[in-house]
Amino acid sequence: MCDTENTWGRQVIEIALQYANHQWIAIERNVLHGFDPDGVPVDTPDVTWTGEVLDCGWWKVGEVNKGVAYGWGNASTIEEFDAGIADGKQAGNVPEDKSRMGSKYSVGVDCSGLLTRCWNLPKKIATRDIPKVADKISLEEIRQGDVFAKVGSHVMFFIEFLDVEKKLVKIIDSTRSTGKVSIREMVVEELFANGYEVYRKRGSTYDFT
Repeated sequence: MCDTENTWGRQVIEIALQYANHQWIAIERNVLHGFDPDGVPVDTPDVTWTGEVLDCGWWKVGEVNKGVAYGWGNASTIEEFDAGIADGKQAGNVPEDKSRMGSKYSVGVDCSGLLTRCWNLPKKIATRDIPKVADKISLEEIRQGDVFAKVGSHVMFFIEFLDVEKKLVKIIDSTRSTGKVSIREMVVEELFANGYEVYRKRGSTYDFT
């Protein structure tokens, strides 16, 4: 069995890649470092970001930006993201304090929001809910569409191994450290040492033809 024959998994990764490669142009109203109309603090990951812990400011007003912005508590579709940008909503939200609430005035996706969209779940879940919708599998079983997850913390999509010894992987995730959905490389040993495990969506259809 090989990933090129994994129809369902390919479709999952295609959706994730759409988020990572999506191009959009911001306006001034998409920037906020302050409070939304409900009093929820918001920090957008634009180039004016001056966080004390995170260094994730990247997108620019009036220029073509690549990658859907990280949005704490958000699970926007790409269409919802574009509509929100046009309407002047905040482009992402990257709170340094993870106890903050999400803002309904921001658009983007956090890591579990991306999972929700790519796995086509009926409603947004949190990373702590992953065991409710997925089963643990071994590294030897991993295919596109599966994820590395640290339950209650973070989740990332597996794309492929980058070496024959399966020590380095290419992944897609949405993370506060980058401020967006992006493609990255990770060391497998470090993932497992940090508490990550491999999960597969329960009831997923792997069509090996």
